[in-house]
Amino acid sequence: MSSAILFRCARLHDGCAFLLSTVNAFVVRDGRIVWMGNADDAPKDVAKTVDLKGHTVTPALCDVHTHPSWIANQVHAVPCVAPVVNNIEELLDALRRHPNFGQDATHWLTGFGYDEGKLAEHRTPTRHDLDRVSTTQPIFVKRSDCHSAICNTVALKVAGIYATTPDPQGGRFGRDADGTPNGILTEFAAASLVERCMGEPTFERDVETLLASAPHFLARGILSMTEMMASRRQLDVYREAARRGFPIRCGLYLVWRGGTNPQGMPPLTDDERTGDHFIAGVKVFADGSVSGATAAVHTPYRDGSQGMMTLTLAELEAATAYARANQVQMSVHVMGDRAIDAMLDFFDGQDPWLTDRPSVRLEHVTFLSEAQAVRMARSSMSFGVTTQVIFAYAEIEGYRAVLTDDAMRRIYPVRTLMDILPALALSSDAPATAWADPDDPFVSMTAAVTRQAWDGTDFVTQEAVTPEEAIALYTSRAMAVLPFEGSGRLTVGSRADFIELENAFPHDASALASVWHQGHCVWSSTQASDTSH
Repeated sequence: MSSAILFRCARLHDGCAFLLSTVNAFVVRDGRIVWMGNADDAPKDVAKTVDLKGHTVTPALCDVHTHPSWIANQVHAVPCVAPVVNNIEELLDALRRHPNFGQDATHWLTGFGYDEGKLAEHRTPTRHDLDRVSTTQPIFVKRSDCHSAICNTVALKVAGIYATTPDPQGGRFGRDADGTPNGILTEFAAASLVERCMGEPTFERDVETLLASAPHFLARGILSMTEMMASRRQLDVYREAARRGFPIRCGLYLVWRGGTNPQGMPPLTDDERTGDHFIAGVKVFADGSVSGATAAVHTPYRDGSQGMMTLTLAELEAATAYARANQVQMSVHVMGDRAIDAMLDFFDGQDPWLTDRPSVRLEHVTFLSEAQAVRMARSSMSFGVTTQVIFAYAEIEGYRAVLTDDAMRRIYPVRTLMDILPALALSSDAPATAWADPDDPFVSMTAAVTRQAWDGTDFVTQEAVTPEEAIALYTSRAMAVLPFEGSGRLTVGSRADFIELENAFPHDASALASVWHQGHCVWSSTQASDTSH
């Protein structure tokens, strides 16, 4: 008996920026698309027929720059984002609602997502504010960009940070007038000194947490993604979760811990580099964030500063040599145009080491001139780019507060990038932005099409893309940055990983009707609604 399934009465988006006008049906067998065409001409030897009711079908989405483990673990932290938190007092109230509140000093109070630009006071909370919540329990709250954080006095003491403690390389401690740290932790180098004191969760808890997060990603149409700040241990977590039914493929990027030594991390094995869950690259950080005014830029911020480079040449050389030797991608966090120039200068004249994907990924790319994009396209090195227009959508107040009018006219040039660079993807960087649902791809796509922030403010409207192009930036274009075999396209031979939308271009995830993994429905809006009641 045939195992084939006929899907009919659909408007098909092939993943390459346009709707198919002559195809309204396809057949799936053994998890692959084996036929596409007009429903009237469909093969008759099918086991079942699924009526898609004229809905739009696109390839399943890929979030090619995100942090799933952070998202999964946010269940243990309180949200400090709008509209839940709009001022410092509400932030303190949110922390008082943490399930650990009122326990002993071993139980941390944690939060995420604050953005001083969205707070009514327009300032960053300090230890003096957080001490009003507790002077006995340590408190740690990540900023919306996840680069920086705030903590209370107890947390500073636990981490051993005092007036005499020097700023770490690539970061800094905020200080009171007398030099005493005030609890503001700028960039990873500073924030990590406190965060690491919270201890490591168990392997089993990480697996269970990841499994529990699957509906979150499926409800956003995501069947492939990346883990952009990974450890080797997390590869084992993903593979164990997959054995227990986790359906989402993931490429992991190891944070470079090797310093200036190209052999500073153990070599990768063939097994680690292959499969549905694999180590895809290593990652370094060249600068900071825009809303935090730490991204390295040519045009000064309103306060006259130009951000900071957080990566030395020796570290970049070592990490690149490791990536080349181990045949994985080199991923560089780089938001400012000054930092982008530094990366282009470094890679100029170097040959790529990968043939099926870009050897170098540039992440975020907030400011990029047309000349820089052309230089990238003409380089001997092969580049892929991810960008997050969701940042401008969610953090427009913070951007306006720190950027000059000239700089605001140059943020997130998606149209320019798309016209020049084939390996370009929209992505979320979730949860690293001040929005309650930052990894909803439909919010990101809508922002790329309308070029409007959450408050209706227009930003660089000439850089808009079409709705069909926006979908491509989450499907086929994303696969050009990091290929997942058989995904990103709807064509004969591709995996039957697709989503069903109730209209041609939804403005929110509520229009997502169903998600199909290798021809099997793994999520539907009806089931989700039934489960929620």
